Amino acid sequence: MLKKNSIKISILRFSLLGFLVFTFEACKTLQIEKPRESYIPTNLAPASSELPLQVSIDIQKLQNTVNKKMTGLLFDGDKINNQDLSVKIWKAQNFTFSIKNNVIEYRVPLKLWTRFAWNVQKFGITIGDNYEANGSLALTYKTTIEIDKNWKLVSKTASSGFQWIETPKLNVVGVQVPVTPLANLALSKSEQLISDQIDATLQQMVDIKKYVSMAWNETQKPMQVNEANNLWVRITPKDLYISPFQTIGQKLNISIALSALIESYMGAKPNENKATPLPAFKLAQRTAQDFNLNIAADATYAKISEMAKAQLVNKTFSEGKKTITITDLSLFGSEGKPVFMADVIGSIKGRIYFTGNLVYNAEKIAIEVENPSFDMQTKNVLAKSANWLLNGMIIKKITPYLTYSVKQELDELKADANKTLSNYKIYDGITLIGKLNSMNVQSVTLVPGAVRLNANVKGKIALKVDELNF
Repeated sequence: MLKKNSIKISILRFSLLGFLVFTFEACKTLQIEKPRESYIPTNLAPASSELPLQVSIDIQKLQNTVNKKMTGLLFDGDKINNQDLSVKIWKAQNFTFSIKNNVIEYRVPLKLWTRFAWNVQKFGITIGDNYEANGSLALTYKTTIEIDKNWKLVSKTASSGFQWIETPKLNVVGVQVPVTPLANLALSKSEQLISDQIDATLQQMVDIKKYVSMAWNETQKPMQVNEANNLWVRITPKDLYISPFQTIGQKLNISIALSALIESYMGAKPNENKATPLPAFKLAQRTAQDFNLNIAADATYAKISEMAKAQLVNKTFSEGKKTITITDLSLFGSEGKPVFMADVIGSIKGRIYFTGNLVYNAEKIAIEVENPSFDMQTKNVLAKSANWLLNGMIIKKITPYLTYSVKQELDELKADANKTLSNYKIYDGITLIGKLNSMNVQSVTLVPGAVRLNANVKGKIALKVDELNF
């Protein structure tokens, strides 16, 4: 009887031990070392780009300024050609301008006074005296505008003729004195003076080099394009090319292509480069290409984790009779790869870590995880206590829930940049105006706190000199 009781106790002990072992194995809490959080330093690649520099001259304003500067008596000459000939020329009305490309045409209404000595013989009698005559005429001039190698505006004005409005005539004792040839002689001497005055006035008023130098220097200062992402742009100009002048209506447009290296920075404001001097003038039959810039947008780990948790927390995944339920999930970076940290319960309990390759899906405008796998420490522990997880079936079921749409981040980046570029004042009188059109994500990297989308954007951007002050 004692022996029979002893056998029953042994069986009971064995059953209890088996139950405890089964329970321990079924609910074993995993102890896995967390991968070290680390990040590989990355920089946005600089991009070679071109910015048009638009300088325009309002011909109406130029006309008004010339009219203000050139008033009253324009020419006063005595003893012209060593003859007893004096001429005075006044401005009769405002000058009027018209322009085509780099040629300005003027109509210059003038009043003419001349005094001269005139002798004539009639019936054997010499008649002579000093006479005065008045008349009015309209001169026409053409000014060709160019820029020399030192960025100085060079204007060459030449007369293209004149038309008498009121021809000066004088009758003396029935003899008509030929005043017109004398007036023509006087005009031939005064035209060059008027041409020189027009050239001097234009060159004093239109200081192209001042504005080009200002734009060249001010663009080299870092500009904040996106405040939310703390995105900065630094422009290092390399060269300038100017296209032939063009006119649109009453505007003379001077188009300059600024070739530059565009650098983008996330975070602190970058240092200013050592200023490079303004290069010599170069004329080129070309226009500036599309603006090209590398920028970045950040999708924070917190946002990605929030999205993933909304879909995965309390969701159960099974493999045969084995199951795990996710209770929490978060994300960080390690050696250039994402690490997902998941708290689980079920056939195992504890915290597991898995990783993969982050890629950008252009069709979905989303980041995805490819080639998911457990990290090395997790693999080592699972090989001893939960080998059934290593076949990867459950982790592959989890992976689709980790896709994160970045459309909002990219749209916000583009919208914020366009808002800034719509009217970015670089300096008084110089504005950066433009719009980004296309955006192409080039790569995905991990930085502290976020997944960074490195994108190339193209658009139409120009530096505009608001107005030349005459």
